[in-house]
Amino acid sequence: MIVDILHMDLQWLRRWLGQRRGGSAGRASGSRDPKPKMTPEAARLDHRQMLRFMALNAAVGVLIGVCVGAALIFLDIGGLGARIGRAVNPVVPVLLVVMPIASLFGAAATASAILMMPYEKKFRDDDDDARGE
Repeated sequence: MIVDILHMDLQWLRRWLGQRRGGSAGRASGSRDPKPKMTPEAARLDHRQMLRFMALNAAVGVLIGVCVGAALIFLDIGGLGARIGRAVNPVVPVLLVVMPIASLFGAAATASAILMMPYEKKFRDDDDDARGE
């Protein structure tokens, strides 16, 4: 039974290696390439769109973080607002409360933007051909 499973795994590996070798050899011989070439202008535009999308999400996350930090201070949660009000220099404690929260929310929003990026698949990957998609 174990030998049969090992044999099936080896057959799968041979088929996969054959597709990888056959796929690259077919393209080198001049067959039609399904992946169009991306021009430098198109790549530049694509990168700008992605960076704009991520920057917008980061800015929204930072804004939400600043609002949460301000709410902590103004709602006097844990006596934080009263302590900052009695401080000699209240700017430093406000920055020490608001900046970490704002950077945390901004980073989380950016990470979620990267994970859910609305990127249209313009070019096919070599792995897609092997899976038959």
